[in-house]
Amino acid sequence: MFAENLLNVAVLGSAGVDESSPNGRKAFLIGKLIAEAGGALFTGACLGLPYAAVLGAKSAGGMTIGVSPATNGREHQERYGYHLESGVTLFTGMGKKGRNIILVRSAEVCVFVGGAIGTLNEFTIAHDELDSGCVSAVLTGSGGLSDTYGLIMERAGKSTKARVLFDAQPEKLMEAAFAAVRPFKAARE
Repeated sequence: MFAENLLNVAVLGSAGVDESSPNGRKAFLIGKLIAEAGGALFTGACLGLPYAAVLGAKSAGGMTIGVSPATNGREHQERYGYHLESGVTLFTGMGKKGRNIILVRSAEVCVFVGGAIGTLNEFTIAHDELDSGCVSAVLTGSGGLSDTYGLIMERAGKSTKARVLFDAQPEKLMEAAFAAVRPFKAARE
């Protein structure tokens, strides 16, 4: 459907939520939709909701890239407790916060599903630093901090060029995100 222009899409969310939970199933669907649209899925190479998105993308034959906080596979598994399940894993050696910057800046669309403090960090990076050609898509009703992002933006009172979309339905959210980012991507090519 959107395969004419490959998109880099990051799925960001809680690593502490079971992949088979209701929100895990939503993340799985988002990953599948990204792959079906011809997008490359980026995650923090962690467990939980991002890993559910990886499983969804793989179920549709999609490309997955994990951006790890570790320096190598051994540290990735032993220090962080993550498994190596992405198609490609990039080892940053920058810890979780450093990894978050690389992950968010690599994406044209950042999809937020649930999440805790680490996902909030990724959201603030996306909101504060990305240019107007990038989109943040928040799946509301997905637990964690996702339902507070609108309030955080309002209370922060900082004007940015960030484009943030909210929807409780994965299909509608992804359709809107792809539609919003395509004109900017086409203009840069």
